[in-house]
This record gives sequence, C-alpha cells and structure tokens, in this order.
Amino acid sequence: MASIFDDIKYSWHKGDITLRLIFINVGVFLALTLLGIFGFFFQSPVKEAVIPWLAGTASPEGMLYKPWTLITYMFMHIGLFHLLGNMIVLYFSGRIFADLLNARRMIAVYFLGGIAGFLAYFAAYNLFPVFAGSKSIIYGASASVIAILVAIATYTPNLELRLILLGNVKLKYIAIFFVLLDILFLDGSNSGVHIAHLGGAALGYGYSTALKQGSDWSKGFWSVVGFFRELIKPSPKMKVSKGSQKAARQGSGSSAARSGASGGSSPSARKKAKEEQEKIDAILDKISQSGYDSLTKSEKEFLFKASKK
Repeated sequence: MASIFDDIKYSWHKGDITLRLIFINVGVFLALTLLGIFGFFFQSPVKEAVIPWLAGTASPEGMLYKPWTLITYMFMHIGLFHLLGNMIVLYFSGRIFADLLNARRMIAVYFLGGIAGFLAYFAAYNLFPVFAGSKSIIYGASASVIAILVAIATYTPNLELRLILLGNVKLKYIAIFFVLLDILFLDGSNSGVHIAHLGGAALGYGYSTALKQGSDWSKGFWSVVGFFRELIKPSPKMKVSKGSQKAARQGSGSSAARSGASGGSSPSARKKAKEEQEKIDAILDKISQSGYDSLTKSEKEFLFKASKK
C-alpha cells in the first residue's frame, strides 16, 4: 500500500496528467456533494439546479442552449462508486497510455472519447423509437475512460497487468470484458450510458488503428484547441528566424540578435552566439511540430528574451 502512495506522490511531482484529470473529476464530485449538503440543511434544491448546467442531455434544444455540457458532462459524477470505478480504470490505463504514447495524445483521447460517447448517446435517443419522449441526461467520465483503455489495449494488446485474485491479464482481455458488459446490458435501465461507452470504445479502437497506420487524430484535436486558445489568449507575437539567429517582435523591424561571426567578435562570443542560435532552432522545431503551447516556461522565456535583443 505504501508503494502505491509513493508512486502517486512521485507522479504528481512529475506533473502526471492522469492524476490531474483524476483530481479534476474528484474536485467536481466534491463540489456537487457539498452543494447537496448545503441544500439538505437549508431545504434548497441547489444541487439539483446546478446539475442540468453540467450534464449532457439528449434534447437538441438543451444542447443548443448549453453546448459547453458536451465537455463538462465528462467530468461530472454523482455516485461515489461510479466515480471510484472510473478513476481506478483511468489511473491504470491512463498511466500506461501516457508512458507509451505521451500525455498529449492521452488527453486528446480522453476528450475525443467523451465527445464520441456523447454523440452516440445523443444519436440513439433521437433516432430509436424506444427512447421517444425520454428526458434523459448523461454524466460521467466513462466514455472517456473506456476510450483510453480500448486505445491502449488496441495499440499494445498483449501487455499484461497484474490484477488482484486474477494474476496477470492481458490488456486486450480487460478491454473486451468491459465492451462485452456494455453490449450485454444495452437493453437495461441505463441504455444511454452503455451506448455512450460503446461510442467511446469505438473512438479508442479507431484512434489506435489509425495511429498504427501513421495518422494521429490528436493533432487535429490540438489544432482546434490551439485555435480557440488563440482567440481567448493570443500567444506573444514574435517573429523568429531559424538559422540566422534573429528573433524580433512582429512589427518592430529591428534585429533581435546579431550573428556572432562578425570580424570584431571573440571566439567565445561566436561560440555563445552559435549555442544560442542552436537553442532557438530547437525551440522553433518544437513549435512547428507541437505548437507554441508545447513549450516549457523556460523555453518561452528564452524565446521572449531573444526577441528583445
């Protein structure tokens, strides 16, 4: 038990994105729980009033007026065991995914899986007669979590996990077990939830299949995120020139850094200028591959300082 907590502490200090997602889910759950306690003592339905503003709905009108619930629903839980089940699976599958395929892809699959799950649920409730007239809402990270599980199981199907009482079990069998459960209970009282799970599973399978063929869907996701982030908070407007050691603020018209190869410069100055240019080039390559937001704080500061020279 101690080793588990040591591992969690170590991961948190390293900035483990899986734990951050878990803490967000837990934080939303605690906030709703506290609202419920407040409402209980003051006889006010405050929690019940908040839930429709976070949960997704099968109503086209509801989604038209509350489109943000497409995202917020996948961080919302009401039952403790629902939360624990999702977070346990997220912790183990998310850690494996992030270690093998990197954290940015894992985040993308979390959101894409949640969106795919909601779209499957939404389509089913508006197409199948059995759901006609139903005023359904959906919440929980289940579609996102199963998308991550199925994605990593598809990518590395024979990777084994040691489970209590069962011993070593291959990831593909764990993923198949969860998918089969959802299929078997499609005609139960939580049909919409199981349909959403299958939507997330389909996304996870499709993602890893495409990735093996050289197509990374997460790039499209981060491009969309970057577009909206630029609308809200534009990145510093810099003009950087690769290979010439120039970094200038856009519109300033002034050179940011001079070449250290001028006749009057010393060998040490030329060496320093070369090292700085190599660092600028490396940062520019990183921006071209992963975007400005992928830079670390120190890299952003270095680029900003270079633009002022």
